[in-house]
Amino acid sequence: MNEQQQQRINEAAQQFTDALVESYKTVSDRTVSAQEPGIQLTQDFFNRVVDNLRTQAEDTRQVGQELVGQQQRQWEAAQTLAQESTKAYMDFVNSMFYFYQGSVEAAERSSGAGSSGTITPESPADTEESSTEEPPIEDYDSLNVNEVSQRLGELSVEEIEQLREYEAANKNRRSLLQRFDTRIAAARSS
Repeated sequence: MNEQQQQRINEAAQQFTDALVESYKTVSDRTVSAQEPGIQLTQDFFNRVVDNLRTQAEDTRQVGQELVGQQQRQWEAAQTLAQESTKAYMDFVNSMFYFYQGSVEAAERSSGAGSSGTITPESPADTEESSTEEPPIEDYDSLNVNEVSQRLGELSVEEIEQLREYEAANKNRRSLLQRFDTRIAAARSS
């Protein structure tokens, strides 16, 4: 083989190698290009899944907080209802007691009324002097028995006596007068 032939063989081998490298490079580029959309689709899918999971977790947390708030409001409403029911029941029991006590007193007066047997109801003016002095509790006339009773601890014995006189001369609520008497007696005994 001569040198010229050898050079042609080498050139042909070089061209074959270059063509082979170029074809491998083209195949490799096409493979990467074909895989890129799949990779992009996979990445988009997982990003959406993660975003959906985050959104669901946030929604679940908010629903949980709303449920806790509703439970708290229900508990407070039940507590208020129980307190108001108890208060109403106690007022009812007190009114029944004072009604009974008033009936007993009326019966005692009736039996001591003499031969006529007539019962003359006593007016507040007959039992107490009419009081024009303002009571020591602001807006006293607009308060109910429980509201007045709750404020008695803030008053002195003299103020309670003043309230008793005012109550007897005006609304004359027996349950309240009884509470005043109990407070005054307790203060005097101590």
